[in-house]
Amino acid sequence: MTETLSSREFRAHLAEAIDRAKAGESTVVTRNGRAVGAFVPMEVLERARRRDEGELRRLIEERRDSPTVPMTEVMAETLGRDE
Repeated sequence: MTETLSSREFRAHLAEAIDRAKAGESTVVTRNGRAVGAFVPMEVLERARRRDEGELRRLIEERRDSPTVPMTEVMAETLGRDE
């Protein structure tokens, strides 16, 4: 379950957000009614990091022998994309 809190509520209830994260739940933080961030369990962050690292490895392998695409472009493409 995901809870949504304003930034003010989040600050006031940080301990509860930590407890929810320990229990596997996320908290979305809003400012002026718009979602601006999320407080998530470490497993969620680690899974996202592994996925990103896997995608980077795949792109490197895919383009490793390409004489027309420098590694700097591959890195820029990978690190600059919005997900």
